[in-house]
This record gives sequence, C-alpha cells and structure tokens, in this order.
Amino acid sequence: ELFKKDVDYSVLTDKDGNKVGVGIIDSFTGRVLDGRRWSDGLHQSIESKEGIDVSEMSQVIAKVTYQSLFRQFSRLSGMTGTAMSDADELEIIYGLKVVPVPTALPIARRDYPDVAFKTRAA
Repeated sequence: ELFKKDVDYSVLTDKDGNKVGVGIIDSFTGRVLDGRRWSDGLHQSIESKEGIDVSEMSQVIAKVTYQSLFRQFSRLSGMTGTAMSDADELEIIYGLKVVPVPTALPIARRDYPDVAFKTRAA
C-alpha cells in the first residue's frame, strides 16, 4: 500500500460518526493538515477506497517556490540569532545585507562557565 490509514491519512467523521472526508496526516507532527489535499486524483482514490463520497478534483493554477516569491520584494526581514555570523555568505550568494537590531532592554541572561561532573549524583 502506498498510503496507510491512520498513518498517512485519517478518515474524518462528523459528530454522528458519518464519514465526511479524508485528512492528510503530517508525518512530523502526527496532526491532520486542515485544507490540504493530494493532487492528480490521489485524494479521490483514497476517498473511494474508504467509501466516502468522492469530491471534485482540484486544479493547481500556479506553483511558486519561497525563493521565487521572496525575490518579488525589494526588502526582506526576518529574525534569527545566527545571521550575523553568516552575513558575508548571505550577501555574496543572495545579495542580502544583514543588519543587527539591538535589544530594547539590557540582556537579563547570566552566562556562567561550563561545569562537568564525574557522576550523576554530583
């Protein structure tokens, strides 16, 4: 089997227990992905296999990668604690400048030296 029930997909039911659809299960989180459907008739074949009324096939109008989408904007922003260490690489490869933004308040974290223990009890 290509897709297994309760592993790759779940049969969705209403409050009366009637089958109403198929939900794709996220392989990383184990949660049902609301609104997601397989393409090329695969979703309809799973619905048929499970005895659910087969829904109409959806049509993909366009596809775009995140990289292509982000290129449409003249300015980008994001937050990370590691961009400054890779600032040169980000500018050379992607043409993106990294600008540090100072914190609004003084840093409250206390950095202590590393400690190693010989045993768990220590």
